[in-house]
Amino acid sequence: MLLYLMDKEILKELGLTNNEIEVYLTLLKSGSVTVNIVAEKSGLHRQAVYDALDRLLEKGFVSFVIKSSKKHFQGIRPGKILDYIKEKEEKFRTLLPELVALSTMPREDTLVEVFKGKEIFQSLCRDILKVFSKKKGEVLISGVEERKFLEDERIALSQYLNKLRKLQCRERILIKEGDTHFVEGKQTSYKWISGEYFNPTPIYVYGDKLAIIIWGNPKYTIIIKNENLADSYRKQFNLLWKISKPVGKVYKKRGTS
Repeated sequence: MLLYLMDKEILKELGLTNNEIEVYLTLLKSGSVTVNIVAEKSGLHRQAVYDALDRLLEKGFVSFVIKSSKKHFQGIRPGKILDYIKEKEEKFRTLLPELVALSTMPREDTLVEVFKGKEIFQSLCRDILKVFSKKKGEVLISGVEERKFLEDERIALSQYLNKLRKLQCRERILIKEGDTHFVEGKQTSYKWISGEYFNPTPIYVYGDKLAIIIWGNPKYTIIIKNENLADSYRKQFNLLWKISKPVGKVYKKRGTS
């Protein structure tokens, strides 16, 4: 019984359907028989047997002979399946150069990923750390209200900042003027931006990527990989950074703990 089940799985991997497998195995056990006998022994409807036999004939798994004016079908010897596999392999080999050529064609320079649900911030943090594990860099962040992260993502934020420090990377953050919620650490610098220029949608620029967090139910993070787009937002951020105000020292003791 176990061997029978294993045969079915192997035959599925060769591209046979469930009905084709039942018909083929029935023929192997029964020898040369008519459609009626195949239907009876396999438990399949006659039309299903006919359809399966037609496909098996095309694939070369079945042959037939005429006896007393009736078609008698038989399954090919299992050893001949190797010939079937070799034929498929040869066909693939002829296609292989075209597939290789496709894989080396220039790809689009933009990749967009969308994350949804409760762990969008963790997904963003993992991506930032992955980028900086290859090359040190700086995260530029605008539109952030740290109070929201400290309330909802305190543990994830703390873990992310610890790893950012170990990678010797930094982040600069533009927050709304008067906001007094900060995270501790030399890895992060803040500046106050005037309320009229503050957009409460967090935007992250790192490496050749731009990420946007959309608050709501559910929450989303959209990560766009495009070097030109990232550089454009980086220039915009640096311009805003120049005209923004230093954060008062009295507030810098607030942290993640």
